[in-house]
Amino acid sequence: MRSSSLLPLLVAFAAVVAAATTLPAAEATFTPIANTTSLVIQQVANFSVIVYDLSNGKSLAFLSVVRGETERAVGGGTNYRLVILAEKTPGGSKGQFQCLVWGVPGTRSNTWKLLSFKAI
Repeated sequence: MRSSSLLPLLVAFAAVVAAATTLPAAEATFTPIANTTSLVIQQVANFSVIVYDLSNGKSLAFLSVVRGETERAVGGGTNYRLVILAEKTPGGSKGQFQCLVWGVPGTRSNTWKLLSFKAI
């Protein structure tokens, strides 16, 4: 009777040890964007400024992409991490912003998501 009461404890211990020794899943890595002037990258950057403006009552104008990186997103799509140059309108100061956008190239804008947008 005593050995049968230890069986669930041993099974639980084995499960904990197995979980602790498994290797973590390989994380997706960002890779630099070679051509930040490509149409897709420009559209992603402009999308981020428009969505940020609409959701925060701001008035920024997209100027250019300074640099950027992409990674394949878990579950599909692409994450775009961009540093953009934008100007406070009308005729205000310029500043750099970092945005993170998820989307699937070639799909409608209502399926894209602005995950973060901040001044740097």
